[in-house]
Amino acid sequence: MEITTLENIRIDYITEILNQSFSDYIVPFQLTSQQLEYKIFTENIRLDLSLGVFYSGKLVGFMLHALNHTGEKLVAYNAATGVIPDFRGQGLVGKMYNYLIPKLRDLDVDHMVLEVIVGNQRAIRAYEKMNYRVNRTLDCFKGSFESDKKSSFLSIKQVENFKWDDFISFWSIKPSWQNSITTLEKSKDKITILCAYLEDELAGYIIYNAQTKRIQQIAVPTIHRRKGIATQLINAMTQSTGSKELYAFNIDNSSSESTGFFKSLSLENNVSQLEMIKNI
Repeated sequence: MEITTLENIRIDYITEILNQSFSDYIVPFQLTSQQLEYKIFTENIRLDLSLGVFYSGKLVGFMLHALNHTGEKLVAYNAATGVIPDFRGQGLVGKMYNYLIPKLRDLDVDHMVLEVIVGNQRAIRAYEKMNYRVNRTLDCFKGSFESDKKSSFLSIKQVENFKWDDFISFWSIKPSWQNSITTLEKSKDKITILCAYLEDELAGYIIYNAQTKRIQQIAVPTIHRRKGIATQLINAMTQSTGSKELYAFNIDNSSSESTGFFKSLSLENNVSQLEMIKNI
């Protein structure tokens, strides 16, 4: 067995092994090479900090890691970990961590973050043995939204630039890595930003990917909640995309207001994930 970084490994080969590793996953997960390239770019995945285990020259396991500052702390995000079926149960993930941790310490990384699906007890136990602890539970929603009539009191406009100072002030929960400011800034060419106005006052916003029908962020300031503004933003999104289909991933379930909103749209909470943290 040999462990090395993935910076000199072809993306199509990494994609092939990723898809083999997730072929029997608890939730189906397959990517194209183009989708993996986009994930690497937008999530700031560092292939020099991403690892592969090779057996007789064949890639049999891997870990993809991203690196970003969260406030003043440098944080590593485990964007994907997989081992092909024939090589599971050999402690390969632990061996990759033993190889990686000294590199992260040299970079002054404060902690590591990952997400694991609720119910995947084998993975959860393995991460707990590596001193990961559960930070929060993230709910994922999907379904169809039946469009309502457009509101007469609200003006919804598409904007080109993020208004982060305003947007952040509306938050009750912190976005996960895939919905973070850094990720959205890097995926700006793929997303749409809609802002809701009450007269001239910004009263809510939604950021979504029109191609995947995925809501990345949606928020309304406290004083304007329960007025139907978020629902009207969803309505504007579905009108724009021409589809009733909706997805919202990794919503912090400590906010009953947020999860309750998606349930009120008759979206299904089909999967939940544990966000886990490991101090370096």
